[in-house]
Order: sequence, then structure tokens, then C-alpha cells
Amino acid sequence: MINRRSHPCIITFIGPVGVGKSTQMRLIKDYLKLKGIRATETFIKSTHVLTYVLSEFLKALGLYEEVSYPEGVTRVYPSREVVRRLFPLWCFLDTLSISVKFFFTVYLPYRLGLTPLIEEGLMMTYFTYGMSFPNFFKTEPKVLPILPSLLGWVISKNHVNVVLDARAEELDRRRSNRNYRQYELVDYVSMQKKWIRRLNSGNTFFMDTTDEPALRVHKNIVTALEKHIFSGN
Repeated sequence: MINRRSHPCIITFIGPVGVGKSTQMRLIKDYLKLKGIRATETFIKSTHVLTYVLSEFLKALGLYEEVSYPEGVTRVYPSREVVRRLFPLWCFLDTLSISVKFFFTVYLPYRLGLTPLIEEGLMMTYFTYGMSFPNFFKTEPKVLPILPSLLGWVISKNHVNVVLDARAEELDRRRSNRNYRQYELVDYVSMQKKWIRRLNSGNTFFMDTTDEPALRVHKNIVTALEKHIFSGN
């Protein structure tokens, strides 16, 4: 069973928008608290502070474009041509932002004995620069310089990836009840699903949450954590 001597560890929750990552992170945090294990939550993927500021600055300058998709969704992006030209700067700013955020929300809490709970995580940063940007902004596939080192550090620790998925129609239904990101592009979600299905950086637990109530998903996650992290195996 989970006990105080078992921590710290690192738990990353991965999956499409609407699959229930935030809900499960909150439930796991509460569960660990009952077991006497302190946990902290964070989100790491891409377009963090400095890159977000650059993105908003470009749009404020009028360097943006509205893109309409067959799903009836219209998105406002920084101009793809401008992003391609500024891509080295964009990557540098995101590398810096991710590094600082990782240090304060993952590395430091872990060293202080807390269990970081990460939504999305560094593997999804790889997805952004290896698939998402190349497909939607026509950039070259890119690996941010510090990513392999940070990911290698995580893999070397007591960690598990909790990969959640659900059928497309189920994700659509769940997102309709959200206040944020109610609509996701079909092509984007499809790419994301293909990417996460081949993840296996150490301990990785996959679960299809379609038609599964949140509490049953939570119990399955707890079982996986006890097996992969806290059992001592």
C-alpha cells in the first residue's frame, strides 16, 4: 500500500482535452494527502510565459490570421509566416520558460520531498514541436535543446505516466460541458491520439475512459500507482 516512505515520485497525466486529466489529478492529490504524501500540481507542455507573451504581442500588432476548419471552428493564430521566421526565437523563449517552470514546479518540489503531479508533461512538448507545429505552422520538426535532459531526469526517478484516452464522440460530449477549449480540431486530436498510443518512457499506464465513471477511473489509477510506483518493484 501507499505509505510515507514511498515518496517522492513523479506522476504525469497525458491525454486529449476532455479526457479527465485535471479531475484525476485532483482526486489523486486528495488520495495522496489522505496517505500522508504531499503533492503539488503543474502543467507543462509548450507556449509558456515568454512564448505566450510573444504570441499575444504578435496578435496585438495585427500579425495574426483567422483559420476556419470544417468542424465549424474558427481559431486565431499568430501569422504562420511570422512564426516560421521567428521560430528560432520562439524555441529559445519556450526552452527558457519550460526550464524555469520545470525547476520551480517539478525539480524543486521533488527535491523537497513532494510528489509533482504533471498535466501533459514533456512528452507532449515533443509532440508540439515534432508534430503539431510542423503540421499547422509548416515548421521543421524540432527538439528543444534541454528537453532530452529534463525528460531523462524524470525517467531516472520514481515515476509513472498515466495515459488516458476515450472515443472521439465521448471527448466531444465531455468538452461541451467545459468553459474552456470546448472545441478541438479533428486533425489535431487524431495526431495527438496516434502520438500518445506509442508512448512508453518507462512506467506507462494506458486506460480507455469511455463510459467509465470518474471514480472507477480513479480506482484503476490508484491500483496502477500501487503496482508501478509504490510497491517497490
